[in-house]
Amino acid sequence: MLITILLAGCSKKGDPAGAEPAEYYLRFKAEGLQQEYRQVTSAHLYYDAENLAYHCNLTAALDISAPTRNILSLFLVNKEQYKTGIVYHLRNGIHMPKTNAVMPQVMISLLNENGKPYTAQLLPASWYQFDDMAEVRFSEITDKHVRGYFSGLAFTAMPERTPMKITDGEFYLSVIR
Repeated sequence: MLITILLAGCSKKGDPAGAEPAEYYLRFKAEGLQQEYRQVTSAHLYYDAENLAYHCNLTAALDISAPTRNILSLFLVNKEQYKTGIVYHLRNGIHMPKTNAVMPQVMISLLNENGKPYTAQLLPASWYQFDDMAEVRFSEITDKHVRGYFSGLAFTAMPERTPMKITDGEFYLSVIR
């Protein structure tokens, strides 16, 4: 389940002098254990005209030669361009006109060190109490990089639904074109 990032665009110009690709990262704690991924560090921001929505896919891996483990991706969708200082939440449903679907504003996809998938992607429903949580806040958006913070509560597939608490998430990712 390797995520391919192809294109990007952002809202502001500039990047700090001397920023090298090795400086990009996505770090977080998974059940209290510190993780830091420094490969395939990319942000893909684009506008989906068919659904009148902005998308942002943030991804990083521990080791590109192991594409089935130690990968975390954050997927965002919004009706307006992304801005700094705003907290985007999974619980906010975004209507997609082309399919008439409602998507969570933020989703998390994590493959742990054993390749076991965890996701936070289910909106609250009246017929079942889903505990999925995810939030992202951008602190900087440029044409070269994005920075920000994230956290969430992701789960394995049903019926097991084993939780994975994700805290203290930070990212500094390159924007690719």
